[in-house]
Amino acid sequence: MSAQPNQEAPTASRTPKTDAVERFMHTPGRPPVGFVLSEFARRMEYELRVAIEVANGRATLADLERVQKLNVKSLPARGAAPVRASAVSTPSAPVRKAAADAAPQAAAAPRVPRRKVSSEGAGESVVYEEGKVLFNQGDKADHLAIILEGSVEIFDAKTGNSIAVLNKGVSFGEQAILEGGVRGASARAHTRVVCLEISTEPLRAILKSDPGILTPVVEAMLLQLNMANKISKSVDSDELDYEVTNDNNLSSTQVQKILDEVYATGDNKGMSSDELMFLKLLASNKLHTTVHEAGTVLGSPDDTELGLGYIIVQGHVEAAIGKKKYKLGPGSVLGLAEALLDKTLPWELSSLDTVTLMNIPIDKALRGLEHANPGIRGIVRYTADRIMHLQNTF
Repeated sequence: MSAQPNQEAPTASRTPKTDAVERFMHTPGRPPVGFVLSEFARRMEYELRVAIEVANGRATLADLERVQKLNVKSLPARGAAPVRASAVSTPSAPVRKAAADAAPQAAAAPRVPRRKVSSEGAGESVVYEEGKVLFNQGDKADHLAIILEGSVEIFDAKTGNSIAVLNKGVSFGEQAILEGGVRGASARAHTRVVCLEISTEPLRAILKSDPGILTPVVEAMLLQLNMANKISKSVDSDELDYEVTNDNNLSSTQVQKILDEVYATGDNKGMSSDELMFLKLLASNKLHTTVHEAGTVLGSPDDTELGLGYIIVQGHVEAAIGKKKYKLGPGSVLGLAEALLDKTLPWELSSLDTVTLMNIPIDKALRGLEHANPGIRGIVRYTADRIMHLQNTF
């Protein structure tokens, strides 16, 4: 006799077909044949998920051991995120909700720090005595350098006029990352100087063939260093605005045409290395963009873990540190060095108008760097360390 409509046995299983197969194939007191009981499969599935979290540095062995001791009935439902003692929720979008709207939660246990990018194998140290020319304007750019000791003067070879004096920790020669890059100015040792020189010919080949986001990460790091250098020099002035360019309404086709001409002729058309780097990022198809309305909070020192780094494509963001407020425009890079080094933001970030951002997913960047060429890791690590040092002066 068939069951009456809307009537269901109180002990009805959610997986009747699976249970029927188990009853048919499994005999009590004998080993199962050709299959695993669903309760054991569920445990194995969950343990595997937590093991993957451990391998990616997002959980610890203690978390895995704790899960292995749980009763099957205590395991979370299928589809739930793996339980971690160090679980931290990272917002998928930069918009923050007011604290009053959030449901009360128990205090989270201390999180496991992300794996930080290492700096081994970055390059070789080269010593230049005072007055020695490092390279001349128009030379092929085949390496970039970071000053470890002393200072370097950048000057115009045609007029002899000094353009800038760069000190310890500053990188220069970023044109070397660009295909066909040439030196836009000359450089000489202002004092006895020790530079970490990083050959970029093999790095360019690696970055060019990389299917992931290593190239935009390296380029964005150099842009963030440029921004940190310039802001650190304006700390005691009233000039608190920064942007690489205010002419960024070019289509991707126009941007690529400009870059192709630079690569073919070696003529940078009067653009600085940071402008060229920004154009390369605009031409990239490896990063997604998002648009945020005025007043959107993009980040703050209270964020326990940064899920995204940002490159401003259009619009402006206010960065507030104490009583200081900076207006950051196109070409500004936010939160990248901090996230890669597992540090917090030094400032409160909010959009001043409608802003378009390129988003750099931090976990994806860290995974790419973990398996990258040591030279690339070195560039990123040294650059990130220098950015954090400069930000301490803001």
